Amino acid sequence: MSSAALADEGTKAVAAGKYTEGIDKLSQALKERPAPRWLLERSKAYLRTNDFDLALHDAEQALEVAFSRANRDYMIEAQIRRAITLFRMGRYADADICAFWAIRLLEQSKATEDDGQQDKVGENGDYVVRASDIKNDEKPDKDRQIAAAMGGTGNSKNTSLKNQANSWRLQALNKLESLPAGHPGLKVNVSKYPKPSNGHDTAASPVLSTQDEGHDEGAKRDAWEKVWNKFSTAFAANSIRSSFYQTDTTINADFFVKNVPADRFTVSTQPQKVVMGPISNTDSGSNSLQLHLWGRVKPAETKHTVKSMKVELVLKKETPGKWPMLQREDSDGFTNIAGNTIIPPSFERFSTLISRLGYHHPDDLELPDSGSDLKAWYGAFLGKVAVGLDGHDASSEIPNAAPEATSSSTSASAGAGAGGATQPKSNPTQASDAIPKPTPNTSKAYSTKTVGSAPAYPTSSKKGAVNWDRIGDDDGDDESKEDADVNSFFQKLYKDADDDTRRAMMKSYVESNGTSLSTSWAEAKSKTYKTLPPEGAEAKQWDD
Repeated sequence: MSSAALADEGTKAVAAGKYTEGIDKLSQALKERPAPRWLLERSKAYLRTNDFDLALHDAEQALEVAFSRANRDYMIEAQIRRAITLFRMGRYADADICAFWAIRLLEQSKATEDDGQQDKVGENGDYVVRASDIKNDEKPDKDRQIAAAMGGTGNSKNTSLKNQANSWRLQALNKLESLPAGHPGLKVNVSKYPKPSNGHDTAASPVLSTQDEGHDEGAKRDAWEKVWNKFSTAFAANSIRSSFYQTDTTINADFFVKNVPADRFTVSTQPQKVVMGPISNTDSGSNSLQLHLWGRVKPAETKHTVKSMKVELVLKKETPGKWPMLQREDSDGFTNIAGNTIIPPSFERFSTLISRLGYHHPDDLELPDSGSDLKAWYGAFLGKVAVGLDGHDASSEIPNAAPEATSSSTSASAGAGAGGATQPKSNPTQASDAIPKPTPNTSKAYSTKTVGSAPAYPTSSKKGAVNWDRIGDDDGDDESKEDADVNSFFQKLYKDADDDTRRAMMKSYVESNGTSLSTSWAEAKSKTYKTLPPEGAEAKQWDD
């Protein structure tokens, strides 16, 4: 069974409350690659079985991998998962800080900004931030929740995540109010991007974990790190910057490369792969662009435009819905296409891929001596990778797979993978049992779900794109909240609140006719709330 299928089964088991089964299947999937989504699901399962240290490790591992891939969405979710876990561990100051970092990411701040949040401590080392410090920041989001509940402005995924983060901040800071000075829960022991301890087998580099006789492990690691360093340098120098945006039915991608020979440029499209080229008037190095797509497309409806500074590509999705990324997670960073920010894959991802392709030693790659032509070496390396990635395009395992006929924008094909690759010398079937063998990558685990009639973001959770069950001390264990919406959030908040908070919520909500909500009785008791309808609506007076 492929890792994607295992992860899908593990995720479903976690959603059904079968945490031990879910952990087992997710652990098997994670032996192949440390996918952030799988780590976050296993973190959730560990949390619900009270294995807090393991839950925190997985959340931080997911954050590390997401950061190395510049994947902001998973970084946000990982910070929220850290906040939830730290709250359950009684580390309330740390929980608030992680939730704050998630909010800053949602506000499009730089991922590496020095916000100084963890430095907000008093002379005795106690965290000094309190709930009263954030009430003004929270109110606009709560107003939008009310507006959404009343049928006003829609509630986006980012708003949902920000509300979750704000809720955890409020809970953590309320806990801090009752702690005596010097309590461990008031201490800050968290860093923005921690390096997780080597507590799981996913933290180890698979290519280094084999027990091949005749190879010194230290020497082998040094040899692979040299290859990785060379690859990282070549990636930064030669990869093509790209960006994409999408609708529910199309992918629009731009590849920023100059002076493409438009008269010879062709695009060859398969359901989950696109090859374009040539991208220059020379034949050196990698002279084509290759995409291993995250989802499936309709080859016959591919369009492209060659401009002086870029190539524009338009793809029609086979199934409506949002994609979390342009390329498959295993191929992202291992073609000659980079995102807006050119960040090479981590050594962990590099070694995971090498292991999957069955290479034991750098000599097995049979790469040319880079010498002064690093571009040619890079093209040859990408060629080796392309062959391995092509071996994972098992369309027969993809539901409703169309025949693998290709469609080209012109009559010519762009050719094979980058650099004109040949089959790797090493045979994966002869690799050590400790190295995961290549398995077909199926999109079965990436099927798009819908909420009502509108497509939702892809998710492996039964709860759909808006997952309010994560709000609350029990981290949303009640599966009856599967269809939870904004109202269930407020019901949960009201249920867990103290008497003063309940009075404030009731007074503000009733007086404002459901358009405002306050959790501060100190503010609400002396204030008269006016009806503030959402933008585009007006308040109407009804006769008795």
